[in-house]
Amino acid sequence: MTVSDFIREINKTHAITNNDQKFQALTKLLTISPLENKFISSIYNTTNHKVKNVTTQYDEEWPAFSLVVNSFVKFCAEMDPWSALCSFDLLTTYLNDLSVAFNNNTYGWLLSNVIKSTITMVIPISIKLDYQMFYKEQGGKYRLNYMASVILKIFNNIRINDSNVYKKSIILYLGNKLCFIYWKLDNPLLCINIFSNMNNTSLKMKEFPLSEQIKYKYYLGKFYFIKYEFIKSFENFEWCLLHTSSLKNQKLILENLIPISLIVGKRPDFTYLRSKYGNELSMLEFLNLFAQVSNAVKVGDYNTFKKLINENYKYLKNKGILLIMNKIDILILRNLSYKVWSIQGKQQNLNINLVPIPIPNSIPPNDHYFYKENVFVTLIDTGLIKGKLIGSNSIALSKVNPFPDVFDHYYKKFYNGSRSNNGWM
Repeated sequence: MTVSDFIREINKTHAITNNDQKFQALTKLLTISPLENKFISSIYNTTNHKVKNVTTQYDEEWPAFSLVVNSFVKFCAEMDPWSALCSFDLLTTYLNDLSVAFNNNTYGWLLSNVIKSTITMVIPISIKLDYQMFYKEQGGKYRLNYMASVILKIFNNIRINDSNVYKKSIILYLGNKLCFIYWKLDNPLLCINIFSNMNNTSLKMKEFPLSEQIKYKYYLGKFYFIKYEFIKSFENFEWCLLHTSSLKNQKLILENLIPISLIVGKRPDFTYLRSKYGNELSMLEFLNLFAQVSNAVKVGDYNTFKKLINENYKYLKNKGILLIMNKIDILILRNLSYKVWSIQGKQQNLNINLVPIPIPNSIPPNDHYFYKENVFVTLIDTGLIKGKLIGSNSIALSKVNPFPDVFDHYYKKFYNGSRSNNGWM
């Protein structure tokens, strides 16, 4: 099969009147997967690597399509099957030409699946080449940055003109790929542009495949995670966990969800989690650590908690959750205060001198009282204790629920009513 045969097959699709058949036929012809497209190896083996510009029956109404066809043929003829680096420019030229042709309001939608499959193939190559060229290019990650710019252009085209069902079908896929790339580029805050733009479309999340919904909510959970908006993060990770059947995905989600759960006052069932995921050594190690952390939080054992953090400092840092563990401190001190209050018979006043608040060695003895007072002011200001300081050693507790449920309190304070900001979901 030659280039002429390929152009002949392209021209045949011009006469197809059924949209689905036309869409599938062009997708099959223009995919760059050698396993799916027989023309790739055929053109490579039969062409002398000097390809002249070709034309198709689409050219009059869709001028940019000729660029797509020519860059595809050029890729097939000039690629180096043994060198991703030598072939990369051919791939990105093809993808860029696809993005230009995609803008056509009459025919652009025909390239939706071709764009999707091309991006799926080129992103891993970009990551691999950026890694291989890391030192030579001083960590520039130029290929992945370029991919982000092209994908964003396609994403914005659909966002502005989202009436075509074929184009709309890939917008969430594109958004998820952009979020993936932004995390790889160590610039995850750029994801806010994707989230806000998706919310401004006329689309509904339920219209998309569940797998893409889970990816989107996962990135949304990670985004809120790094912004310390833990209730929102918890809600998104919990949704992901409940909607995926993949054990691999569940483990990935749990590594974020469990630390966040402890921060917002939710205690996971570690016995159940060990029985389900304990077969994998790395997951069992993670669950055992956080089961101990959870017990320390529950009883208000600050010293044990700090010991666990210090002993597992490198492990927690590698997991990317070391810094947020500091957010558990205040909850431990709240639970410690509750424990003392319960032992005292739940009296109206709480003597803060009886609460053994751990004081850092860096605090001078003369300032110990002020440090402890500051802890209780923080507990009251954050609403974890309902009451007010009276005198120098006592808190007058509220008659109604002086130690409110932590999760309910955080939910009402930080999340209630914010669903309207993500109406499309």
